[in-house]
Amino acid sequence: MRISPEQDHARKSRVRRRRCCRIVVVLMLFASITFAQSSVAQPAQKPNSQTGNSSLIREAATLLEAGRLEEAEAVARRAVAAQPRSPAARSVLGAILEQRGQTKEAEAEFREALRVDASSTVALTNLGVLLVHSGRADEAVTTFERVLKLAPGHPQATFNLAALYVARKDYVRAIALLERAPGVNGESIRPDDIPLLLTLANAYAHANRAKDAAKIFDQIEQRAGDDPRILFTLGLNVADAGDYERAAKLFGRTDTLRPGTYEVLYNLGIAFYNLDRLDEARTVLQRAATLKPEQPEVFYRLGLIASAKNESENAIGLMQRALKLRPVYPEAQFMIAEELVKNGRADRAVPFYEQAVRESPGEPIYQIRLGVAHFRGRAYAKADETFRAALARFPDSPVIYYLIGYTARAEGLYDEAVKAFTRSLELQPNNGAALGNLGFIAAERGQDAEAENLLRRALALEPDNYPAHYDLGRLLVRLKRYSEALPILERGATMSSDDPGVHYQLFITYSRLKRKDDADRELSRFKTLEEARKNGSGMTQKDDLPPPKVSSH
Repeated sequence: MRISPEQDHARKSRVRRRRCCRIVVVLMLFASITFAQSSVAQPAQKPNSQTGNSSLIREAATLLEAGRLEEAEAVARRAVAAQPRSPAARSVLGAILEQRGQTKEAEAEFREALRVDASSTVALTNLGVLLVHSGRADEAVTTFERVLKLAPGHPQATFNLAALYVARKDYVRAIALLERAPGVNGESIRPDDIPLLLTLANAYAHANRAKDAAKIFDQIEQRAGDDPRILFTLGLNVADAGDYERAAKLFGRTDTLRPGTYEVLYNLGIAFYNLDRLDEARTVLQRAATLKPEQPEVFYRLGLIASAKNESENAIGLMQRALKLRPVYPEAQFMIAEELVKNGRADRAVPFYEQAVRESPGEPIYQIRLGVAHFRGRAYAKADETFRAALARFPDSPVIYYLIGYTARAEGLYDEAVKAFTRSLELQPNNGAALGNLGFIAAERGQDAEAENLLRRALALEPDNYPAHYDLGRLLVRLKRYSEALPILERGATMSSDDPGVHYQLFITYSRLKRKDDADRELSRFKTLEEARKNGSGMTQKDDLPPPKVSSH
């Protein structure tokens, strides 16, 4: 069914809540959950003429681990000067340069090491980590896969490659890789095993193996004891798996052990938000905002809470504060627009939607809602232009085809509308809204049998589809099948009691069935609502244009 702007807004908010489960952390308390740090290039065998000056390499590696990067670089360069063809020396220098932010120079050192020795797992692993940090995930996957062909049990390559598979949502391959890793099936958990186990649990959770994920989470929580770093990291992963209740408890424990930490309070607030515990979420996030008032994200989240509590002015004010702190913030622009629409100010929402689209053109919902705002303002040409621009970027979207069809229908361009609705159905066969609109057009064209078939199919898929109830009831009234029309129209009136059209159809039906009192009541209701409509009180549900409800089956 098509849903009201308020229902659509609430549904989008819940989607955004779920997206929050992959929680952003400004300063990680437990760095191991990120990709493993660059491998320290230590030679695997005793020094010889090929591995170079091992004492210099070990010294450089020790300085790197201590964070004394300038000294480490100087020592590493001495090692390279002494043995220019040493893969180990070049690998440790590359690792130091990468830590110092000299990415191009670091990559050059790793590739030179590999030119000398293509089987150097140290150089390959360090190169893979650099590629991850540089956003070149596909190259990183290939590199880590090469490492594992050379050294099947390599721990860093295993962890990083599995994490990349998880990021790609290739959970089957991630699980197969991690289940073979050392430390996964041991009775006791070592600190070094925790990142690996968390990655495996994350893959289990997203592969719908909740019990397996929970088992690992239980093991890690037992191992954590009162260590706030492990508890916090576990909370992040549990939240990412969708268990917000447990995540809230873990973040709460962390807050008790390490009170007054922004990252902990921020993530605790988001966990409460995802549990619809809005008052608790607000209290905790306000504490976080007091600690770091320069962070725009916390004000954005407080704005979401205000929106969920129908405090529109407060929500807009908080979003505007977030925008002052982060001028390029498409999510905040979008939510301001949503609040304005929710309060009947669609015309004022358009500039905010447009700004969100400019800042994040790859987000389809921004373009869709901009088009809907144009439609509400009856700027059909702009709505069509917006939807078609979105279609150029997302050519296989059944929702966008649906919206193009509905806009064409509003302009009376039925041939164009049928094409768009038909394509929407091809992409999503269980799209009751598209079927219902095709039924409406068939009825308008006098194709009564086809119209009835389409509308009944729409209702079979979506029993709460109000427009299909209305259009089928109206069709049956026109065909003088009043007894069949009555229950359909009565059901429709319970779903959209403020639509004058359904009350008029009920007036006709009751009149033909000689139920005078009911007919008089419906006529009176129709006149009241029609007068309100003429005075500009807005669209009814069957006139509105949110995206259709699309079945996942």
